[in-house]
Formats: sequence, C-alpha cells, structure tokens
Amino acid sequence: MAQGSLSSILNQNKLTENNFTDWKRNLLIVLSFEKYKYVLEKDCSPVPKENASSEESMAFDNWVNSNEITRCYMMASMNSVLQKQHEGYLNARDIMHNVEDMFGGQSVLARQATVRNLMNYKHKSGTPIKDHILTVIEYLAEAQSHGSEIDVDT
Repeated sequence: MAQGSLSSILNQNKLTENNFTDWKRNLLIVLSFEKYKYVLEKDCSPVPKENASSEESMAFDNWVNSNEITRCYMMASMNSVLQKQHEGYLNARDIMHNVEDMFGGQSVLARQATVRNLMNYKHKSGTPIKDHILTVIEYLAEAQSHGSEIDVDT
C-alpha cells in the first residue's frame, strides 16, 4: 500500500464528536506504518547539552521531528472546531490525552452496549446456525473495536 493512500484514511475519517474510537484506530495504523507512534508513548529526550554526543542530539532531533509530523497528522484529521481547540498544543501526546478525556467515555458506553447485546443475543429457533454464529462474531469484533479484551478465558 502506498504511503499517501494510507494517510488518506485520516482525511476520509476526520475526528468528530461521534467517531473517536475509529479515528484513534486509524491514526495508530498510520503512525505505526510511518514509525511515529512512539511519540504518543515515549517522553521526549532531554534537550542535549552543548557537549552532547551526536547520538543524543540525533535522538532529540528525531523525536522533535516525529512529534511535529504526528501532531500535523492529528490536527489535519480533526474537524475545524477541534483543530481550533488544539492549535496551541505543541506535543502530540498532550493532544491525544485531551481528546481521550473529551471522547474516551464514548468507547466505554459503546463497549457496554455491545457486550450487553452480545450477552442477550439468542439463537432464534428455525434460523440457520450460520447466521447466529456470524452475528456473534460481529458483536465480538465490535466489542474488541471498542476496547474489550476477548480471549479464550473471557
């Protein structure tokens, strides 16, 4: 897949008030591919001193550059109201924390509703078991997309 076509996912699915989980998943896919996801997980290296090694200076410069690119991806993939709200943020991780604070509760509610639907779903007598299994798989996939951990013990 070409680099430009992957980042186009963000242009087609801009963050609004209702799609945080999908937006975050798409953003993390792009950032993983571009090798910038680490700026959301790792603090910036300290500002190198004048006598710092070239490795220390390069690590700092790489983080600053990656942070700016990540920040631009995030800002470009938000609606204009959210862009305006976050334009003063210099750190991509701070933007993510703020957006998670604003919209993260949506994932919890969606996850609860999906798990409730899954738990209450029953096979209808006279219908093919294949249809029932496919619906259960859809509920499981949706629950996972909202952050539920589904494994053999669940």
